[in-house]
This record gives sequence, C-alpha cells and structure tokens, in this order.
Amino acid sequence: MSDYRHFLMKAGLYDHATTQERFLDAVKKNIKRQMEGSDRYRGILMSLSFVPEDLKTTDDIGRIPPIPTLFFKRNEIFSVDEKKLKIKATSSGTTGSRSVVGFDLKTLYYGIRMALKTFRHHGILSPRKVNYILLGYEPSDTDKRGAVKTAAYTTRMTRRSKIDYFLRSRDGSFVNNIEGLIKTLDEYSHSSRPVRFVGFPGFLNELADELIKRNRSYVFDQRSMVLLGGGWKDLSGSRISSGELANKVYRCFGIKDDRIVEFFSAVEHPVAYVKCRCGHFHMPVCSRVIARDKRTLEPLGDGEEGILNFITPLVDSMPLISVLTDDIGTVFYGNKCDCGNVSPYFTLSGRADIGDIVTCSNEAVNELKNG
Repeated sequence: MSDYRHFLMKAGLYDHATTQERFLDAVKKNIKRQMEGSDRYRGILMSLSFVPEDLKTTDDIGRIPPIPTLFFKRNEIFSVDEKKLKIKATSSGTTGSRSVVGFDLKTLYYGIRMALKTFRHHGILSPRKVNYILLGYEPSDTDKRGAVKTAAYTTRMTRRSKIDYFLRSRDGSFVNNIEGLIKTLDEYSHSSRPVRFVGFPGFLNELADELIKRNRSYVFDQRSMVLLGGGWKDLSGSRISSGELANKVYRCFGIKDDRIVEFFSAVEHPVAYVKCRCGHFHMPVCSRVIARDKRTLEPLGDGEEGILNFITPLVDSMPLISVLTDDIGTVFYGNKCDCGNVSPYFTLSGRADIGDIVTCSNEAVNELKNG
C-alpha cells in the first residue's frame, strides 16, 4: 500500500492551509486500512451506516464515528497481527481499567518522526548533556504505562547525564522520593549542566512546596527547562494555576516561565500538543480536534465547549483514527491567536464522566463488545 502519511513529515508542523485535502485523503485511507485489518471496527462503522466515501471535505471529519476511550479500556482491538506489535502501552490511570494500545513498526516510525518535528519546532532538541528530574514513576521492565514510556522518551531529546525520579520503585510498589530528590538537586546545583524537569505538574508543585517549606532554592543554568504533561493525577486537591506554578518554579529553580513547556496527549491519541504562551494547544498538521455535545455527540460550533474528539491518521496498528476522550474543552478554528501561530487550537477546562454519556454511537460500541 502506498504511504499516505508521507506528506505530514514534509509539511510545516502547523501548515493547515496547504494540507487540508491531503489530510482528508490520509484520513480516508487510514479508515479503509482499519476496516481491512479489523472486522470488529468494520462492524462498528457498518452498524452506524458510515463509509469513508461520506467524507467529501474536511468539514465532514466530524462524521467519523468517534470511539470512546472507555471502549479501549475494556477491549483490545488491533488492525494488525499482534506479532507485528513492537510496543504495547497502557494509560496511566491509577484506578479502574486501563486502555491497552499497541504500535507496529510503521506507526512507531511516523509517531517518532512527528514527535521529533514537534520538539525541534519548539526548541526542545539539544546536543547538550542534561541532568534530569523525572516527575513520575521510575521505569521498570514490567511497567507498560504510556506516561512512563513518554517521559523516558523525552529524555532522549538531549544527551543524558544523570536522572532521578519523584516515585521510586520499591518491592513492587512506588514510594515518594522527595528526600532523595533534594539530595539530587543539591548535587545538580554544583554542576554547570542544564537541568530538565519532566512529568506531572502536581508532582512538581509538591516538590516546590517542600523546598519553599525548607527555605531552599537553586539557580540552574539558564538553558534549563520544565516539560509538563499528563495532568495532576492524584494531587487534584493541590491544583493551582499555570501562573502560580510558574512563580514557584522561578522561586525554587531560577527557571523563567518562557522555559516551561506544557504538553497534552493521550495513550489512545499519540500526538503531542504544545501549549502556547496564550494558553492554547495548537493542532499540528497530523491531527484535528472536534468539540462534541456531551449528550448527543453532535459536533459543536466554533468556540462552543464540549467533550473533545481527537482525529489522526498516524496509527496503522489499531483504529485510533477518531477517539472520544473524557476531556472537556473548546475548539477554535476561526480565531487568531496572539502568539502568532495561525493554526486552529483548543483549550482544556475539565474532565467528564464518559460513562454517563449515553449516545447512539456508544450504545452501538457496547453491543459489539457484548456480542
């Protein structure tokens, strides 16, 4: 089969203007690929009377039946032989079931290339050696959580010197490592190398609060960075604004707010969105985002808040073409952003209980699951 995603690698990261028709073509070909590889996915689309030919223009993207993340948490569904999967990962939820995703070699190739494209555009790639604080879990051979794998991959954007972790693995569980991190920060403070903090903002906030409580602070190399993603996890009670966290980061580590980069992604939608200085997540050329009504799942108009549906043709190995998350947000296609990026963007405002969203699409998926 011809490579229908090659143009994504050549186009500018946010060049929507000249790639609309080719993106639509890639989406249609990916849907056909998924239908050929997965009888179950083909059955879902057939039960909803959808065929790829329904997509005439990019305005029709919203007609693709979105598959809820809840479905992937309860079912493993692949479009290739599982022997071809080079990596499996799970969502990082701390309770309940987790989504299981699997990526074949071609999917990994395009995913890594797009990630490199994103990191290069935002100045995250560097040839320098860097000391790391991973604001998450210490990796292990048995831990398949996507957040763990993503954080580890992010450290590959530079040459690595030393790494320490907020949560250390001990006897099959994880323990808080703040005392160890403070000793590590003391050590890093005597090095001329930049420091990068990577992971969950809640863990960074907890570390900063402990340093402030102890009246400790550091001034690291000006090339140091903070790379945040994955939400606040179990620390929702300590959630603060981005501005407040940025003030703590500068107070504790001497890192200015223009060196703080916030990402959004999901294990079921492996595309990295980077928050701009205006607080907006701009869509790269490999994706589109739709806000849908929480009850009917009908696509909403520009600037209307709804449940977010993410669309990308990057994945060969499973039907992640159109994924309905439990994130609530607002999508803007017509508004210009003051940051200068002219691509469409979305904002986040909370989470929804997707189990309470009763729609024809969800019911059809449940019938197929039980059948």
